[in-house]
Formats: sequence, structure tokens, C-alpha cells
Amino acid sequence: MIKPSPLSGFRVLIGGAIGFVVLLLVLDPVTRQEDCQNYHAAGNASIFDDERWDLFFLAAPMLWILLIVVEQLLPWTWRGRGGWVVAARGLGAVLIAMLLSCALFLRLLVLCH
Repeated sequence: MIKPSPLSGFRVLIGGAIGFVVLLLVLDPVTRQEDCQNYHAAGNASIFDDERWDLFFLAAPMLWILLIVVEQLLPWTWRGRGGWVVAARGLGAVLIAMLLSCALFLRLLVLCH
């Protein structure tokens, strides 16, 4: 019997988190409300230099969570594990992704609005 990898079922979670961190470092969004383009004004502004990234940062975390769910449903992530372990690991991966999405991405997107 093949011993399962400890990362089995968490590859998309870890890869997506690293990808988002790198993307945020490259795009350098506004992180303080005082730095927003519309500070002391009425209206909406983007945290990025290009406003199109706002739409991406709404859709990308949802796609990331969907890919995590798909990875949890693949049989190779279950290899050598029982039903409860698979369910707990899958639920943990989805909850971690949802918490990261809500805590980081939503907070950034509403910063200048």
C-alpha cells in the first residue's frame, strides 16, 4: 500500500495562497484608507492602479475555493485514508480558504469604497 503524502488534498490550497501572495506583492495594492485615491471624497476608487483587478479579486477567490472542492473530490487525495479523515481534511481546506478569502481579499476590496 502506498503511503499518502501529507500534502495530498492541500496542493491547490497552498499553491493558490502562494499565488495570491505573490500577485499582491507584485500589484502593490493600497493597504491604508488614507492612501486611497478618493480619500476625503465621495465615490469609489480602486486599491490597484488598474481598476480591472478589482473584478479579478472578486472572482479569483471563488474559483480558488471551487478548485479546492474539486481536488477534495478526486480519488488520489483519498489514497489510504478513511472516510472521516478525508472529510475532515477536505472541510479544513475549504474553511481555511474561505477564511483567508474573507479576511484578506474582501477587506482589501472594500478599503477604498
